[in-house]
Amino acid sequence: MRRRLVIAIAGAVAAGVIIVGLGTLALTAVDARRRIQADLARQVGELAVVFAEVPPLRVAPLAGRLEGALDVTEAAAAPLETVAAMFGPDAAARLLSGETVSERSGGVARAAAPLLPGGVGAPRRALVITVSVGSGVDAAARWFVVAGIGTVLLGGLIAWRMARSLADPLARAEAATQRIAAGDLAVRVPEPYRAGGEDELAGLTGAINEMAASLERSRAMEREFLLSVSHDLRTPLTAISGWAEALADGAATDPSRTGTIILSEARRLDRLVADLLDLARIRVHAFGLGHRPVDLGEVVAGTAEGLRPDLEEAGLSLLVETPPAPVLVSGDPDRIAQIAANLIDNAGRYAARQVLARVAAAAPVVTLDVADDGPGIPPRDRTAVFERTFVAGRPAARSSPGSGLGLAIVRELAAAMGAEVSVTDGIDGGARLVVSFPILDPRA
Repeated sequence: MRRRLVIAIAGAVAAGVIIVGLGTLALTAVDARRRIQADLARQVGELAVVFAEVPPLRVAPLAGRLEGALDVTEAAAAPLETVAAMFGPDAAARLLSGETVSERSGGVARAAAPLLPGGVGAPRRALVITVSVGSGVDAAARWFVVAGIGTVLLGGLIAWRMARSLADPLARAEAATQRIAAGDLAVRVPEPYRAGGEDELAGLTGAINEMAASLERSRAMEREFLLSVSHDLRTPLTAISGWAEALADGAATDPSRTGTIILSEARRLDRLVADLLDLARIRVHAFGLGHRPVDLGEVVAGTAEGLRPDLEEAGLSLLVETPPAPVLVSGDPDRIAQIAANLIDNAGRYAARQVLARVAAAAPVVTLDVADDGPGIPPRDRTAVFERTFVAGRPAARSSPGSGLGLAIVRELAAAMGAEVSVTDGIDGGARLVVSFPILDPRA
């Protein structure tokens, strides 16, 4: 890339120098020839006035001497008609009428002026001077070549420096991205200094560094997620293994109770695996999702009633607030029920005394929010609470048989139905998790 930039910039400089230089030389040559022609006409006119005072017999010898004095090709006094024949029709007519004329043809310029007759009946004569006209730019051309070479060399140096300043950051960025692709997420690209603000290279390096930092954070969260899932898997497996060994060895005094414990842990393990599969299917859109008008208040109320016994057994009260009239959204009723159940189950883990599930319509959206009176969610964690890799920093008030993936499933299901999720303050400093659905016009 550096070589291409140097060639392109140096080539552009050279082309510009050649075009401008040749154009300048051409205009200079034209101007020089016009000035020579004009000066020649002026000289002939002045000399014709002087020659008018010279006796006719001395005009021809004196005119011949002008060649050396004026450094011209030819100077002569000849009959007016003979001189007029040297010029074109227009110039000849003007000369015959008594005017001073000049003309340039090829590399020769000539000027003529009529002489006053020497007496009555004397032939009319004219003074003519001929000079060779060069380009007039020979010295300028030499200096142009020197200046052009110097300009091209200077342009090449500037092009090399510019190409280096552009290519080096790109080379560093390429090396950094290769290291990131190889798994080194701690690498960062040195950001180039640009006086006067940001530019594209600084934006590129900043984007690469931000990407690397994001991937590094994601890897750390993935590690924490895997540790959490491993712990959640190991706990029921350990219980199942221990009670199965006790049952096989005959150490279990109550086989019925042992079987109940094994069944409970197996169901807990099944819920964890089911949540992981649900999350995977949602991510690749490999799950069934029907869209039809759904009364959000009715679905939430029904789901809450199914969870009420477990919450009351844990010493919590569950309040449900829904609008008196149906509030329609477009979605899958089973998946909406799953969203509500996950939100209520999550609130039950952290609530101190109360869980509130509420449906409220405020066009153009209808919201489902579930609030608790627990310790709340710190502002720094609110943007990540719906991530599958999020590990809660607030202490849970009670254990739950869930997988810890409920909120991640909520976000994915909500996005699949065109809804958005958010977190605000709940009851007495607790947390409020909100899902906003686009409201559906009943006439639709």
